[in-house]
Amino acid sequence: MKRPGGSAPAGIRLAAVGFILAGWVVLAWAFHSPRLELFPAPWLVAVRFVELSRTELGADILASLGVAAGGWALGCLLGVALGLLIGRVALARLVLRPLIDFLRFISPLAWVPLAILWFGIGYWSKASIIVLISMFTVVVNTVQGASAMDSETGKASRSLRLRLPQRMEVGLMSAMPDILVGLRYALGAAWGGVVLSELVAGNTGLGALEGYGGQSFDVAQIMVGMLTLAVLGYVANWGFMRLQRRLFPWIIANRAS
Repeated sequence: MKRPGGSAPAGIRLAAVGFILAGWVVLAWAFHSPRLELFPAPWLVAVRFVELSRTELGADILASLGVAAGGWALGCLLGVALGLLIGRVALARLVLRPLIDFLRFISPLAWVPLAILWFGIGYWSKASIIVLISMFTVVVNTVQGASAMDSETGKASRSLRLRLPQRMEVGLMSAMPDILVGLRYALGAAWGGVVLSELVAGNTGLGALEGYGGQSFDVAQIMVGMLTLAVLGYVANWGFMRLQRRLFPWIIANRAS
């Protein structure tokens, strides 16, 4: 049974955590090998986490946070701007929509060699991948929201002879529910992009931490990186939802109704 807010009771959450840990222990026992721990037990991962916390884990977390936050913010700004143009301006829709629909199906991994050639091995070679992932995610949702604007609102904008910036502002508020969905999806995709970019084009960050763990057959280190990414992603999503409820309570109320 759920609470009025939609979240499960604390007892069910604790039971779910206990079930996951129990399954983890069973898998660790099943895959146990005296030569190589292919699936280390939770306590071994915890020990490795403490060891890494005393050395490079903090710096890797900060590096990944910087890449994810910067790339996500810039990608979302570009995605919203392009989405509003495509959704509300006929000429932009004719010119840009086919290009966006073509480019967004290119795998982010395919952009990595170009990013390295253009930006070298550094911040922007990694952040540019996040920018692309976030932009394509947000632009699709923004176009959907801006194109579906109420016809009466559009007629009122034209009758009032609003200028282009004012029409864009009207379109922005009308498309805001879809934009917020795109921003949230892009936030989740950004973490996957961080690992991808750091595995290929970086020597710092959680992706690089996992890569070094794979090179040294340190499965516990790989799992530390994975679990840290999961926790950071969960916290980022929780913070985004709290901020959304504070800034746009009318959207939450409309969805609930």
